[in-house]
Amino acid sequence: MRYFFGCILLGFVLRLFSLSPVFAAYAAMEREPIKIEISEVDESTFAGLTDRDYDTFFHFDEGEINVIPERPAFVLYIVWNEPPNEYSVIADEKETVINDGFLHKLVVFSERAEKVVINTGGGSICDIFLFDGRDNLPEYVQDWREPCEQADMMVFSAHADDELLMFGGTLPYYAKELDLRVQVVYMTTHWQEQPRPHEALDGLWEAGVENYPVFGIIPDIPYQPIFTLSEAAELYDFEEVSEWFTEQLRRFKPSVLITHDLKGEYGHAAHKLAAKTASEAVELSSDPSAYPDSAEKYGIWDVPKTYLHFYEENTVEMDWEIPLESYGGITAKEAAARCYKKHKSQQIWGYSVNYGDKWDCRQFGLYRSLVGTDTKADFMEHIFPISDIRDSEETAENTTVEPILTAPQQEEKTADSMEAILEDKASAKTDSTVSKHEKSTSETTAEESQENVEIKIPPAAPEKEKIIIGTAIVLTAAIIFVIIIKHRR
Repeated sequence: MRYFFGCILLGFVLRLFSLSPVFAAYAAMEREPIKIEISEVDESTFAGLTDRDYDTFFHFDEGEINVIPERPAFVLYIVWNEPPNEYSVIADEKETVINDGFLHKLVVFSERAEKVVINTGGGSICDIFLFDGRDNLPEYVQDWREPCEQADMMVFSAHADDELLMFGGTLPYYAKELDLRVQVVYMTTHWQEQPRPHEALDGLWEAGVENYPVFGIIPDIPYQPIFTLSEAAELYDFEEVSEWFTEQLRRFKPSVLITHDLKGEYGHAAHKLAAKTASEAVELSSDPSAYPDSAEKYGIWDVPKTYLHFYEENTVEMDWEIPLESYGGITAKEAAARCYKKHKSQQIWGYSVNYGDKWDCRQFGLYRSLVGTDTKADFMEHIFPISDIRDSEETAENTTVEPILTAPQQEEKTADSMEAILEDKASAKTDSTVSKHEKSTSETTAEESQENVEIKIPPAAPEKEKIIIGTAIVLTAAIIFVIIIKHRR
């Protein structure tokens, strides 16, 4: 009888623990990396390869890097300092060949491995981590997808961070909140400005972008400000940039294109060049005689909607005060500011996501449209999301659905249904938006807004006190169980 009641008591305690917030918190805790050994590296090099610091990296010649985990590993996360050549990962003799060039790469094994070999063609590595599972990985681990096959939206940014400073809540709202396929294309590269490429990836990942970005073909020239296109022409080959970007439009076939101000926002010539290139490329991309090599490779494409920052016709003011459920209720502007903080090396310049003068990230104009003019502040107005179209194609037999509208006369027939799709998706995540984001009677500064972002972020791990309480419950259950067994004897 004593044993019977003891079992009931033990079951009650364990059930209480399983229902407690502490148990849920334990289940949601971040997975820690496994302790590892890396063959043929000294203590200093090993410390640098596991410190999560982009400024510490080490060059490896062609050959094998042997990584021995303390216990069997299931996931490898490797951070390269520069785009890697083709390499392979061997987990207990099972080889995976990797040639995507991703700086931040997650590799999942088919089964847990006691030894991992990275067979490189040479290159510089910042960090190597192994984990014993795929769930609950730390927030710094990024699992990038291949660039889009077809994008709902392309954001063409002159430099890494302009996509946030100039275009505000565009990425947090459309990529994360609405879960659209957003392809980011950078005109310039920052390979000689480490750690800016890493910061670009960190900022995009925080913004909900999951498809790997395209880094451009012309180098950024830091500390050498240029303000006219004639100055830019002395540094860059405009024809080369035009051909390259026309190819990007044909490759990704975006429904909507977002890019810079023709006047370069605050006058930056690289911004002017990006806007000039985009405004010309949207006319060339549908012409098979223009840059025929990419036309043959990808086909031609006529971009349905093109927006330029600060364009003075068909103007639209985006509402970045809309609260985003995917960010815990902070506004799209605050989310963009949070993403911009990932660009740590750029914080010294004092830039911020704001609405002031030449930095107003809300002001756009519809430069070109195949689907009519806008009636509201929504880049995707009159456009079907690609995922919804493909879902319809899979379920509708004998029905042909065009991926996007390609002629003005189609607008009246399909505008209502397209709007309904986006509105249903948005309303499911941002119900009662109007009442939630009414302006307060007092204005807050940009600095205060960014501070509020930190306040509203929920903690990622349980509080220390809760952990102690949870541990006490488990120990109590164990003691009861021991007493029961002892008395049985």
